[in-house]
Amino acid sequence: MEPKSIKKYIIEIYKLERKYGHATISDIAGLLNVTVSSASKMVAKLKKQDFVNFKPYRTVTLTKKGLEIGNQLENTNKILVEFYKYIGIEEEKITQEVKEIEVYINPEVVTKIKRFLETKVKNA
Repeated sequence: MEPKSIKKYIIEIYKLERKYGHATISDIAGLLNVTVSSASKMVAKLKKQDFVNFKPYRTVTLTKKGLEIGNQLENTNKILVEFYKYIGIEEEKITQEVKEIEVYINPEVVTKIKRFLETKVKNA
């Protein structure tokens, strides 16, 4: 799987693309609290690895490969949000808590959490 820093960029680009149809380097930098230069360098790396389409001074969009990872991360996010609600984490803390772990959590753990939640909902 991709390094955590790559996943952080992909999920933010994914969210921006879903909201605006594209991302910009400055938007990405702002969301990740990094410099525009750092964001630009990482986007160049993402382009080399075929995760994004990007031309300097233009917008950033995800490739099919990038979208697949973005979809997976969005799914992970939804499952974790549901789980945090289930265990009683305060609503205002959930978004930040999930954002901090969504790129680190093992997909196998997410699958088990999903099964757990499905079992609990069925038995409720």
